[in-house]
Amino acid sequence: MTVPNVTEVAVPSRTIGDITKERILDAAFDTLVDEGITGASARAIAAHGEFNQALIFYHFGSVRDLLIATIERSSQIQVERYRQRIEGITDLSDLVHVAATLHAEDMERGSITMVAQLMAGAASDPEMGHAVVQAFQPWIDLVETALRQVFAGSPIEAFLPFGDMAYAVSSLFLGLELVSKLAPDQEQDDRLFSMMNMVSGMLETVIAGQPLLG
Repeated sequence: MTVPNVTEVAVPSRTIGDITKERILDAAFDTLVDEGITGASARAIAAHGEFNQALIFYHFGSVRDLLIATIERSSQIQVERYRQRIEGITDLSDLVHVAATLHAEDMERGSITMVAQLMAGAASDPEMGHAVVQAFQPWIDLVETALRQVFAGSPIEAFLPFGDMAYAVSSLFLGLELVSKLAPDQEQDDRLFSMMNMVSGMLETVIAGQPLLG
């Protein structure tokens, strides 16, 4: 039997339906970022994507189901992007630098702002609330992985509650994204990350057993 060459193996192509669904998801994302959860109506989403709003209900059933699909897709994309950026980092200061860079990028992309908007709207919607929590968990897991990397082998590694720390850091980062969106102040953000960098340097010095003051 002849084994087909890799280039000869058929790769399933995206259907028109797949392309349309991605277009709708992109429009929902943009609407959440630009207008917030209160402005994410079928009409507004359709206007952002320049398509008939009936497509939303055809492909997703309801606006709520569309928003849930939007956060699921966005979370998967963002978590993978973050995972690639933190891979191999073992220095706390380097991790803070990456966090600052990702924060600046997210201000442009609006990804975490979108998550925050859905979290605000999920308080009165148990199904959406569950979806938001499910989407948030991979972020927490990723932060925990990063923290375990930078503290691996340190004298305090065994005493650190990494799970709780990851939850706190993730929540703070999400809150920073939301506040920055509501009241943009790049200088304030820069000062915050500079402070975090200073604290991380002090912590690394203490862990290394060196005096803080020469």
